[in-house]
Amino acid sequence: MKVTLVRARAIDPAVNKVAKTLSENGYDVRLLVWDRQKTLRGEGGDGYTVCRFNLKAPYDRFAVLIYLPIWWTYEFFFLLKGRCDVIHACDLDTMIPAILIKLAKRVSLCYTIYDFYANNLPDGRFQPIRALVRSLVAWVEKLGIRFADILFLVDESRYEEVRGARINKLAYIYNSPPDHLETKGAHESKERTETIIFYSGLIGKSRGLEHMIKAIEDLDNVRLIIAGTGPDKDLFENQAVGKRVQYIGWIPSYEGVIEKTAAADIIFRFSDPKIPKTKYESPNKLFEAMMCGKAIIVSDGSSMASIVREENCGLVVPYGDVAAIREAVLKLKNDSQLRQTLGQNGRRAYENRYSWRIMEQRLLDSYRQLTRQTSKRPGKCGSPAQ
Repeated sequence: MKVTLVRARAIDPAVNKVAKTLSENGYDVRLLVWDRQKTLRGEGGDGYTVCRFNLKAPYDRFAVLIYLPIWWTYEFFFLLKGRCDVIHACDLDTMIPAILIKLAKRVSLCYTIYDFYANNLPDGRFQPIRALVRSLVAWVEKLGIRFADILFLVDESRYEEVRGARINKLAYIYNSPPDHLETKGAHESKERTETIIFYSGLIGKSRGLEHMIKAIEDLDNVRLIIAGTGPDKDLFENQAVGKRVQYIGWIPSYEGVIEKTAAADIIFRFSDPKIPKTKYESPNKLFEAMMCGKAIIVSDGSSMASIVREENCGLVVPYGDVAAIREAVLKLKNDSQLRQTLGQNGRRAYENRYSWRIMEQRLLDSYRQLTRQTSKRPGKCGSPAQ
């Protein structure tokens, strides 16, 4: 069965795990990615073909709306001119062309929501207009969901976002990492005098990086390492952020991110509660910390905070509360046994409930059901082999 995956972002590894899993289990997989900042390295994946659309465009800025029609046109003709049995679209910015090709070619459609776009719009000025736009975007995405043979959500809390949509089949695939420790052995933090705090991901103001910087600015033997790219990366690239903060830019390989995570003492992930999607967030950084057996500090008011409390694998602080963040850092810095206990709790929860092995099985079970429902005629979408 030929599968074409489509993702309009190249700065997170989520879709690559899906592509790799499918390709390792007998599916002929092609992945089309909009590489907006030329962050991808290489032309192929682990057994699947990676095709890149290289139009430069921002992430998480309204300016991207200017580029979306160009991307949609490219995606449409990419899907139109080739062959496949299944289109697997990810998020609203890939949905519309995928639906058109599904209807034209009568192929199957899978749809994953990593971010429900209506809830990406923050509260603020012109709130009545924002509410109207949010309602319109939500209506469009919910309407599109009815065309998907399978809808994948990244945790159960996300169902509230799509409530009211007509869903043909629903599966929950947490955005967990593959178990790197299982194949490479456990990576323990090295004995050292300083405590390493690590963050990797989107560089944006809503991630509260400046709050962590302020929290540690007068702490001895603490170093914050920040990696990633995004709309506010210039704050780190063009300014000195202090001797305790190191910005290392984009890490080109996911394995590199995991190595930095495993070598750190503390991981953190904050989200601004003014953005409605924060309520439903359970980001891959949480599961990376759990997989690596690392204590994590997260902000309150999100699905990830609920998981951290339930699994007792980290500390929860109010978003933007510098004093509370500082207290949490000191608590973990000064108590290595607490760090170890929280990390072990996270690792245990990962193995029993959140591992990619578990999510992989859910993904394959869903695809096998889809295969039984799909006719055996050859499909007609996806870029032809080079």
